[in-house]
Amino acid sequence: MLSAITKSNSTTSSFQTKPLTGIQRFYHRRRLDAHGANYYVEARELCPLSVLNTPDRFCVVTFDHDDDYLVVAGKRVYLTPANSIKCTSNVECRLAVVDLDELEHSKQYDYDDKFAHTYTNVFDSFDELRQIARDQYAKGGAVWIKQSALYDAKTDRCPYYYSTSYKPAGI
Repeated sequence: MLSAITKSNSTTSSFQTKPLTGIQRFYHRRRLDAHGANYYVEARELCPLSVLNTPDRFCVVTFDHDDDYLVVAGKRVYLTPANSIKCTSNVECRLAVVDLDELEHSKQYDYDDKFAHTYTNVFDSFDELRQIARDQYAKGGAVWIKQSALYDAKTDRCPYYYSTSYKPAGI
């Protein structure tokens, strides 16, 4: 049986790592600068092609800064490190790459419309999400997001700009 934690054989170091789980096995956030403000959310180099070539597994969705969940079939499903990789929390309308297989098996909670925010994303079913994933895959192959932070010296602010392999669900 495999151990959940592996230790290095070095006698001077007790370096410990945990195996990757959920979407982390297939996608990662690759930094493009030292500050981590510019990055790609993309498939790992060693991600099996059979996983990447599944057209209805991964999709890019939007969600509200205040929510941290999607509403699917009247239930809240929270976006966690096991089922999604989220972009920055510094904007109102956030983006995430979501593993629909993991999301479908995540715990679901009742949802009431009175808690809706501006960018709360509501889907009728997981079948609708899978159709969105198929449409996105048909337009751009394996999904990815690029986040760029551009400093504006006049306003002393740093807005974020996104590029995706296609139009995200919810926009």
